[in-house]
Amino acid sequence: MVGYGSRRAYLMNAYSASEAIWPALERTYVYLFRPFKVERFLKLVAVATLSEGFLVSFRFAVSGAEPLAGKATGLQDFLLAPKGLPVTAVAAVALLALGVYGFLLVTRLRFAFVHSLIHHTDAFRSAARLYADEADRFFSASMLVWLSLLVAASLAFAALAGLALALGVTPGSKFGPGAFVILYIPGALMGLVLLLAAGAAEVVLNDFILPHMVVEGAAFRKAWADVRALMAANRESFVRYFLLRMGLPLAAGLVLGLLAWVVESVVFGTLGISAAGFTAMLNGAPGWRLYVSAVVRAIFALLGLGAGAAIAVSFAGPLGVFMRIYALAFYGSHYKALGNLLDPPTHAAEVHAQSD
Repeated sequence: MVGYGSRRAYLMNAYSASEAIWPALERTYVYLFRPFKVERFLKLVAVATLSEGFLVSFRFAVSGAEPLAGKATGLQDFLLAPKGLPVTAVAAVALLALGVYGFLLVTRLRFAFVHSLIHHTDAFRSAARLYADEADRFFSASMLVWLSLLVAASLAFAALAGLALALGVTPGSKFGPGAFVILYIPGALMGLVLLLAAGAAEVVLNDFILPHMVVEGAAFRKAWADVRALMAANRESFVRYFLLRMGLPLAAGLVLGLLAWVVESVVFGTLGISAAGFTAMLNGAPGWRLYVSAVVRAIFALLGLGAGAAIAVSFAGPLGVFMRIYALAFYGSHYKALGNLLDPPTHAAEVHAQSD
């Protein structure tokens, strides 16, 4: 087990929410760049992007190189037509099942990712197998939490719809300022409460409960009980952490998104000019040139997809790594078993003695 970055462990007081930022930045640098290899970096940031769900870049297509351009509209018309509704229903169920399975895979990957950050390794496949049972239990509990929030959101929407009907508001009808205010204020408050509840659930699940299941293999209920005890003993520190945990990704995402946009403009501008040149040269050409044009368009489409994916993970991945390490650094200073893995006590004692 490897500790790295700033050593503090339990020879000093627990980190506050702000004090955990700098050690998290140090650990992020060490994890991603020591040693630095392009293949390793792309692997780490790709896993971080998938695991954490951060995305600050959204461009994946080269202008003028869309091989399926013009065909999506016909497919959409068919799916919305009465004769296409059975296909639409089957596709919706399949997409839902695929989404749930994808969430399971992401959950397993997140366990492997947390393991890799704690032990400073990139053996994600073996780590995922190591925590297969814990990840499945965590997935089941998480699904219950999100379904509960979905039910709450549905009830809130139903209550808002009932209030609208009581005021005589129907779809397409006009209503005065008074009715608008009466509907807007409860709707905004319910939306804010649900948004905060979802954010709090995400933080509690992944930042606090999951480490207990990784470190101890604890059952979900026991992990939740331990988390509640730690939060009750350090209310102010955890409240500040919640605020920073939600604010830091927004601030960093804006900066990284701007930088990604600049890089995208250069990369996709160059690809777009090249694609336009080939298209102008081969457009309308008969015979074999028509097939060459289709192949060239497909090549530029793949280049755009690859470039977009590389830019996306290169900018969002480090943010994902930092936020997960930040969560581990803060919670590890309160949760002793995790803190001892991040900073082994023997090494921390040596560093403390040298600093004295």
